[in-house]
Amino acid sequence: MTRVPYATRENMDAAGQAIWDEIETSRGGVARNYAALLNNPQASAAFIGLGTYARYDNPMDPRIKALAVLTAAREACGHYVWTVNQPAAKDAGLSDDVIAAIREYRAPNGLDAKDAAIVQFMIELLRQHRISDATFEAVRAIVGDAGVVDILVVTGYYHTLAHALNALEVDLPEGTVSALTY
Repeated sequence: MTRVPYATRENMDAAGQAIWDEIETSRGGVARNYAALLNNPQASAAFIGLGTYARYDNPMDPRIKALAVLTAAREACGHYVWTVNQPAAKDAGLSDDVIAAIREYRAPNGLDAKDAAIVQFMIELLRQHRISDATFEAVRAIVGDAGVVDILVVTGYYHTLAHALNALEVDLPEGTVSALTY
């Protein structure tokens, strides 16, 4: 059960309703994660702006983005973010074996070189708060300088989102079972 009420459009002022409407229009509805965050509409709008870039406007290869999202979610033990992003990860071409390796903390072992470099980059950043020169250069060779920044934005957004939803104990969408075990 969530620790905060799910906001409703009716309980918001005009500015909050405008933010609600933008989310509803751009995302086809207001999911529980947004409804929880909308307890502070202005903060949510700023955060969701970053999410719009990370999720929709980012030109990153979908496979690389999926690796970044899942690794960020796993490193935060973010069951909501992990679970709701499974379909996109599979659509981006991540196999069940790759997803399992990330979920079970076995990655980057067993991944092809490109996937392993991306996951290693994320693990170093999120666990050690530093990225080795070798890992940085391997990822830069794959995605370029702008791509490195895009990976950092995706990582920051989804890792923060996972932590926020964990802190608020946001329930998964109706009928959804967590795909992440702790």
